[in-house]
Amino acid sequence: MNKATVSLLLVIMTAGLAWADRGVSETRPLVADGRVEISNISGKVTVEGWSGDGVEITGTLGDGVKELDISSSRDRLRIEVKQEHRRGYSADAYLTIKMPVTANLEVETVSADISVDGIHGDVELESVSGHVEVSGEARSLDAASVSGNVQVTTATGRAELESVSGNVVVRQATGRLEVGAVSGDIEIEGGNLDALQAETVSGSIFCQAAPTDRARFSLESMSGTIEMVIPVTINADIEVETYSGSIKNDIGPEPIRSDEYGPGKELRFTAGSGGARISIESFSGSVKIRTN
Repeated sequence: MNKATVSLLLVIMTAGLAWADRGVSETRPLVADGRVEISNISGKVTVEGWSGDGVEITGTLGDGVKELDISSSRDRLRIEVKQEHRRGYSADAYLTIKMPVTANLEVETVSADISVDGIHGDVELESVSGHVEVSGEARSLDAASVSGNVQVTTATGRAELESVSGNVVVRQATGRLEVGAVSGDIEIEGGNLDALQAETVSGSIFCQAAPTDRARFSLESMSGTIEMVIPVTINADIEVETYSGSIKNDIGPEPIRSDEYGPGKELRFTAGSGGARISIESFSGSVKIRTN
């Protein structure tokens, strides 16, 4: 086989791959407070809030995608990727959705990643193995992945975040936040919260968010470490309990044994004038409290 023949075959193969992907370009009307529902198996779903009218849908569909089913009414739009279920064909769908910032959003995927930016309505996101990334200030946020990571730039209002084996990271948080993981780590980097509930089994918890004056914080881990970073000027009643883990406190008294003969330790003290309540529990993991 000479070089010319090889080059010709490469051109044909490349053209075939290009033909396999089908482009998507659709627009649909939607009221400003409407609802968008998106379902995709694999690939990626990107959603952006915009000031334009209605919804713009663009992207590419792999050769294993049967069709992009779009059904719409004045206040509801549903987008579903349907597969051919043929072995050896790519069923990836890469979709970019631009929708009104005040509308509500629901996205469900299997292995497709989800990226959402600038949606201020209610947002519900769920994936099996895809990663979930959210930025913007949603009125309420529910985001979950089984094995993928969940990363939120800003959580406001009410947010519930969950991953089984992936990590959950929140850059800035206000309002009420609920975070859960099994083997993944939880990281809350900053903000001021009215309520926080963070639970993990074997993963670690790091929290640098400060409680508001009457906030209620609850941090629990079975075997993972818990590190709480709090302001020097905090006013809070703090309780820490472990069964076999260590407790290190950089801002107050030393922990004491909860039982004369057992390994358990506990720590109770008031920082400042009190007010907020912080409860930390770990079975075998260590607990550290420090200031920033």
